[in-house]
Formats: sequence, structure tokens, C-alpha cells
Amino acid sequence: MNAKKVAFLLLILVAIAVTACAPQTVEVTRVVTETITEMQTQQVEVTRIVEGETITEVQEVQVEVTRIVEVAQEEAAVAEAGEDEPVTITWWGTERGRDTATTRDLHFQLARAFEETHPNTSIAVSLFPSRAFANRVLTAIAAGEGPDIFYHYFATDIATQGFLEDLTPYMEASGIDPTELWFPIGQQRAVYDGHYYGVPRDATAGFIAYNKDMFDAAGLDYPQEGWTIDDYRELAIALTNVDADQYGIGAIVGSPGCFQWSTFSYNMGTDFISQDGKEVTGYLDTPEAVDALKFCLDLTATDKVSAPPGLQEQFGELVFLSGNVGMQHISTWELPAIMEQADFNWGVVAPPRFNEDTDEIAWTDSYIYYMSSDTEQKQRAWEFLEWLSGPEAAKIVAEAGVWTPAVPAVWEEMGWTEDEVLSVAWNELQKETRVPNYERSQFYWDCVGNIFTDVWSNYVDLGDTDIEGFLATAVPDAQACLDENYAALSE
Repeated sequence: MNAKKVAFLLLILVAIAVTACAPQTVEVTRVVTETITEMQTQQVEVTRIVEGETITEVQEVQVEVTRIVEVAQEEAAVAEAGEDEPVTITWWGTERGRDTATTRDLHFQLARAFEETHPNTSIAVSLFPSRAFANRVLTAIAAGEGPDIFYHYFATDIATQGFLEDLTPYMEASGIDPTELWFPIGQQRAVYDGHYYGVPRDATAGFIAYNKDMFDAAGLDYPQEGWTIDDYRELAIALTNVDADQYGIGAIVGSPGCFQWSTFSYNMGTDFISQDGKEVTGYLDTPEAVDALKFCLDLTATDKVSAPPGLQEQFGELVFLSGNVGMQHISTWELPAIMEQADFNWGVVAPPRFNEDTDEIAWTDSYIYYMSSDTEQKQRAWEFLEWLSGPEAAKIVAEAGVWTPAVPAVWEEMGWTEDEVLSVAWNELQKETRVPNYERSQFYWDCVGNIFTDVWSNYVDLGDTDIEGFLATAVPDAQACLDENYAALSE
């Protein structure tokens, strides 16, 4: 908002305050504009304050005016300060085992690029191990020492905890239309109850990487889009030769991750938890859910096509790089390491669907940038967030080859829509998608996540195949846990 608009808005707000003692009718709409469309002595139409609501009570008008005045005054202060009042914004990020040195460098590259065009703002970057990062952030915020900006993959309803800034007013003031700027998953992961509490860092999609050399040696055709989970199982069995230390699948699908962070969690004819994350009864305890659980479990327990623990411990989550695994479910997050380290011929394909009569539901995800609600320099922090999630930063990210950005226009500009590998991810990002089930509820890991680990341990490690019996107790307990936690939020 420029200085003239700020001054004009403040004059109008003063006029509203002066006439507050007289009966007023203020018609308010949420419109992407920066203008006040009409001003009269007894009636002022003010855009972009609340959505579709006519306000006649003075007190309610004053509440909304106060919020707008605070934003306008801060913007005016920033404009007036210019380079004379430098501000430091703290930005916390993470590093994972799969990350390369380029990942670390990218954070500093982005910070310096922003500073070049915003000389009155400095970005202080801090990187931490990804494990327990959320606890580190929340502990720091509780102590009043948290970062201004950070990224994570909180469930969307974490907004109810109150430590995240509502970014909706900032987005509206900047004229951002999320549907035009970001992939759908970037929108879904950032919004709660109609408000944006974050902006997307990136956009990723899940698909299957396959070892062409192993397929060729076995005389098998490469998998093609449109294949089914039964096709996947048959290929996994055909590729497995335990005596030669070769296995059909590795990592995620050969573990409890099959039910949680893979496309199989959507494409086995059922969903394990409601899309708002609040219900497992009627989802995780159905016959369809039991069949879906058995499909993944039997790949390891019965078909024995999964890479053994020793091989997975050696290569970690990218056991595919061993060259001894025929197929692995990956996402664009794993591509840099595979492109850099794989010493065999490989390709990628869209994940299998449930059967020939069903469409595939894409597994997509996005890390989200957040602003702490305690941040003192909120307008400056927003400027950085807006830039980080916009096309300029997205182009830097794309050229670095670390993350695949959340801005489709940059994918098109880079030619990725025609790339042999990235076009598969591009196509997935256009399909029907859902928020991953472990990101639907802030209480998922307290109440639900252990069920999948326990089912796996009972079935694969202990040979206890009574899934129905286990779920008969586990699901009611999980539902009670969810109900209690959500009830406590409303107290």
C-alpha cells in the first residue's frame, strides 16, 4: 500500500470515528481492491474489512477499524523509516539426511537475494536437524525467543493453538489470489477455517521410481501410467530374487509408511481417517480398511518382496540407491539425491491406482512457511513471506534444483511440464489430491499414528494376523483420544 493510499485510508477512518455517535450503516465486502468506493456523511462503504456483512453497531465497526489502522500505521512506519531503521527477521529452517549441501546454501541464497531488494531488512538464517524441530520451535516461542519465520508441516488445525499469525489480511492487502499463484496442495496445506495461516514453501508429488536395469534383466516391461496395485504386486514378486539380494520394493511401501505417506494410503479403495482428521471410527475399522492394511502387510510378511532391514539401514530412506531394489515410492524431495548418486538406469511412473475402474488420487504435499504471532515486525516479516512464496524466489529454488516450487508458472517457465521425470510430478499435481492423513489433525500422532506401527509389528514381526481383533480395541481408543483433545480445545 503506497503512502497516498495509507493517508487516504486514515482520513476515512478518522471520519468514521468522528461520526460514530450518529447512526451509521457500513456495508462491508471482501473485494480484491485497495479503494474505498463511496463516502457519505451517514454511510461509508469500506472494502476488504470483513466478508459479505452489513455492520450497524458502532462497537463492531470500531473493532474492525482498529485492526485496519494497526496494519496501515505499520505500513506507513515502514515506508517512513526506509533504510534508516534496519530490521532483522529471524528465519528457521531444517536439514534432513536426504538433503545435500545445496540445500543449506539455498537458504542463504534466498536470504541474500531478498536483502538486495530490501536494504532495510536483514534475514538471519538458522538451520536445525529436522528431528524434533517442531518441539524446538514451540519451546522457543513459549519462552519468547522463537523465530519470526519458520517452515514445517503442521496439521492445518494447529492454527487453533494461537501461536501462528493469520496471514489472510496481509494476502488481501497484497492482492494475492492463491488459486492463481500456487498448486492446489499449497492452498490446502496453508488454510484453516477459511483463513491462511501460512504460505507454501514448495509443492511435491509422490510417484514410483523403478530400476530399468533390474526390469531389463528380468525381461519385464516397464510400468506404465494406468497400472493397478495388483500390477504393482505382481511386478514386485517377479523382480525379487532373495538369493541374488534383489528385492521388488523398498522403504516406504515396505513399512508402516505405506498407510500414511504414500499414494497407497489413498489408492487401496478406502481412506483411514476423515479428511478433517477428527474421525477414525467408520474409516479405520471397516472391512475395506482391513483389506487395504493386509495388502501392504502381505508385501512384506507373505510375498517377502521388501528390502530387508539391513539394506535399509545401510541406505536409509533411499534404499533405491542400492541398485538392489526394483521399485520405490519417492517424491520430488528425493530426486536430487537420486539424480546425483544413482549409478544405474532408472525411470519414474505415476503411482498405481486401485483397479481399472478407479481414478488415481495423487499424493501431494507442501512444507508451509509460518509467521509467529509474537513477531514484532510483522509487516517486514510478511514482505519476506510474500517474496519467499512468490515467483521470484520460486525461480531461484527451481534453478537450485533442491525443492520443486509451489508456483506452477515457474514449472512451465523451466520446461518441466515436458521433462521426462518432472512431467510425471507435474501431472500428479494436477490431479485430485488430499491433505496427507497424518497432517489432517494436530492430534494424529498422539491418537492415531501408533495404530499403524502396532498393526505392522503384530502382523509382520509377531505373526499375529488378527487385524480385526486389534482394531476393535484400538480404533475406539483412538476416537476417544481425538474427541477428548478437540473437546478440550473448545473449553
